[in-house]
Amino acid sequence: MKIIDLNADLGEGMPHEQEILPLISSANICCGAHAGSPEITRATVESCLQLGIRIGAHPGYPDPEYFGRQSFMTLKIKPGPLFNQMVKQTNLIPEAKYIKPHGAFYNDTASRAYRYDHLGAKKYKKIKEDYSPKPDDIYNVLHASLIITKLPLMGLANTYHSQIARNAHVLFIPEGFIDRRYDNNHRLLPRSNPDAIIHEPQEAIDQALRLAKTCDSLCVHGDNPNAPELLTKVRQALENDGYTIAPK
Repeated sequence: MKIIDLNADLGEGMPHEQEILPLISSANICCGAHAGSPEITRATVESCLQLGIRIGAHPGYPDPEYFGRQSFMTLKIKPGPLFNQMVKQTNLIPEAKYIKPHGAFYNDTASRAYRYDHLGAKKYKKIKEDYSPKPDDIYNVLHASLIITKLPLMGLANTYHSQIARNAHVLFIPEGFIDRRYDNNHRLLPRSNPDAIIHEPQEAIDQALRLAKTCDSLCVHGDNPNAPELLTKVRQALENDGYTIAPK
């Protein structure tokens, strides 16, 4: 049997989230920092529980002005407070079955450009608060968050996310994106690129069928105004190709 998970980022206060819910099998629920609120988070969790949708925590940088899409190095957040923030966000959703970082937190940690200093399980508390952030600090923040929560990591397939999960001794859930274009290094094109977003349903379908062969979960962004249409058509195409839509 061929199985593929369909996920979307929800709990961000977008107008069409209720239309998305019946079309997905997993929801990455915003933890109230980059968008939404704790109240929206909990309401979204309850909706997912009623529908039997797998729940993931979707923590992001506390940067609602830019929807959590400014890089760690631009924000210049110290790693200690950021680690505490990420654990606090994740704890807002005790029902979470995995963690999927949001926005720049996702892209920063997927990059292989930075050196990563592995933190052993007994050392995660030593993240310091008294020095300026360095690029590799963000890997340690995610790694330490996985160690303390013991939750699987949903991350970008063919990137450094798999290594961070391995170092934290948690399951890795490789993810692909239905509504985003990639560069030659398997990274998502930056949103500043006019070709970054896929709008046409047929292109989204073709990409979904290709990615389903190597990924365990496929995502459509909840803030994409075309998300309900894309998900409806992609789900139908996947089912026509013999896939069961469910978490792997």
